[in-house]
Amino acid sequence: MFKLNTNRTYKQPVHLTLVDENGKDEKGTFSAIFRVMPNPETRELLDDATLLDRVLVSVSDIEVPDENGKPLEGEALRDAVRNDPAAAFALINAYQDSIIKKNRRRN
Repeated sequence: MFKLNTNRTYKQPVHLTLVDENGKDEKGTFSAIFRVMPNPETRELLDDATLLDRVLVSVSDIEVPDENGKPLEGEALRDAVRNDPAAAFALINAYQDSIIKKNRRRN
């Protein structure tokens, strides 16, 4: 029998492209751990920022320095990445794509 854990989390790669000061694309990948939300909770969300507040557990494989140049860790790192517009958009795309792709039927 298949057992469904309705309170699951999973690790997902996040692909991010930034434009540097010279107008060139800078590409990278980091990891995020997401929480799967039940459908009723998903329908209640009004904006993408709320989605990340509810599903983003943590991030890794990315460095964000604080104002003194020291790398952020834990919740401070998660919050800094979530608050960056480009990174937030990449996180939202990674979450939505992962839910869709994991449940597509393969032929």
